[in-house]
Amino acid sequence: MRLFVGDLASGRNILPIPARDGEWEIRRNRAGTLSCDVTLSAKAHRRLDLYQAAMPGRSYLGIAEGDFIFEAGPIWEHDYDDDTRRLRIDAEGIWSFLTRRFIMPVAAETIALLLQSGDDAGKPNPAVATLFTGATWPAIVRQILQQGMARAGGALPFVFGPDGVGAHDKSYDAASFKTQGEAFTDLTELVDGPEIEFRGEFAPGGTGVQWRPIVGDDAQLKIARIGAPHRFDFTTPQRTVRKLHVRRSARDMASEAWATGGRQAAIALVSRAASDALLKAGFPRMESLSSAHSTVKEQATLDAYAQDDLALGSGLAEWWSFETNIDRVPMVGSFTLGDYCDVVVRRNPYLPDGTHRRRIAALSGELRSRWVKVTTDEAVVSA
Repeated sequence: MRLFVGDLASGRNILPIPARDGEWEIRRNRAGTLSCDVTLSAKAHRRLDLYQAAMPGRSYLGIAEGDFIFEAGPIWEHDYDDDTRRLRIDAEGIWSFLTRRFIMPVAAETIALLLQSGDDAGKPNPAVATLFTGATWPAIVRQILQQGMARAGGALPFVFGPDGVGAHDKSYDAASFKTQGEAFTDLTELVDGPEIEFRGEFAPGGTGVQWRPIVGDDAQLKIARIGAPHRFDFTTPQRTVRKLHVRRSARDMASEAWATGGRQAAIALVSRAASDALLKAGFPRMESLSSAHSTVKEQATLDAYAQDDLALGSGLAEWWSFETNIDRVPMVGSFTLGDYCDVVVRRNPYLPDGTHRRRIAALSGELRSRWVKVTTDEAVVSA
């Protein structure tokens, strides 16, 4: 694997980094993390001038295997120890940068964010609101990003794909100071919201790095490659996977799920969803309450959240992780976040024999290791 830095605003000026250690992690619907340690004792290292070339806030750090970029994003911190001549560089995915940009049109620089007179004085000024009507999720994400890129110093090397299908309404008052990153997180948490990923890739000709927003639409809200699931087989004599770890939990189980909302609209909304499946399976009665949907104003929307909570509580939750050798099939670049995979076990002292279908939620690894850790999504397993 190789590490490199470059100019964040343009994606260009790629400079290889001779790091001795480094680690990275990427997760769905959030910024990844990556860091490296560089010893600056050699003259060659000093000539790199990482004080300038990897400047926090102005540069990005990336890690790749061949042409596949695991993660690339803004450098936020340096930590240098002169006794050891060791420099640590910490960066996060591009999503972290979007939490530093408000959803605000160029006009907000010259027009008041609040109405200055009349009966509505003090309320948000609709002249600087950002409105979407009948737009697809990818189009909303694209236009929010382009709005920020249109402001002075707002250039970022984003490339966009098709807008997909769907029709959704969203509005953002400039005076609410909602950041782009917060808004994208909110979209992913909607009951019918899309998954969002900002995928780093090398620009044509390898002259720089660019980020491509991958956004679910109404035809496919989840981001997953179409095709057969990847196979990770623990039964073959030549092990290409190792270190299987399984965690099971009953903490969120419930046969009755309640949800409350309506707080922002000054109304009271309550929803209930129930099932006797767990009771029939011999579990004692368990109940849950979610107040995380206080902004919901529609009963049908709150009902959908309660049904989701009931579905998540309908069985034992399992999280699986394991390591796969990136030089073996499935090879690095052939699988990524959101993809489905089949984990095959036999004669395991704990797990039942068979093929267990899971979905990749996170990938992580170290610079000098040929093993990548795969963490799967929470899976609800029927009791």
